[in-house]
Amino acid sequence: MNIVVDTNVLISAVLWKGQSFAVLKTILEKHTLVQSQSTLEEFEKVIRREKFSKILQKRHLAVEPIIAALLLQSKIYTVSKRSESMAKKVKIKDADDLIFIELAFESGAKFIISGDRHLLDIGKAGHTKILSVDGFLDLY
Repeated sequence: MNIVVDTNVLISAVLWKGQSFAVLKTILEKHTLVQSQSTLEEFEKVIRREKFSKILQKRHLAVEPIIAALLLQSKIYTVSKRSESMAKKVKIKDADDLIFIELAFESGAKFIISGDRHLLDIGKAGHTKILSVDGFLDLY
């Protein structure tokens, strides 16, 4: 089963050993983590922020190997114009979050796992359920 994980959950999973880590571990062991060029670019942009550089240094981590591992462990989709068009019909307060909906439509993902209130408030986009970290862990 294809699953989309938003940037904040991925960052938390990479930097801390909490519930986001448990979600990512479950997905990598039992399902397929999906990414698009847009979601990968957002992840890289966010993880390179100054506020994360000290955490990365403290944990002896570097951005490039994290991205390389993410690429190896993900199935990459090219989002079509059709999926972009379908996603634009979803009513969401933050248009920046459409990249996750586009990817879900393109990949046929069953879930989007998010900590973002704008996505969680939607609850569902097409056939894709939008769950919190806790909501996903409750299922698995």
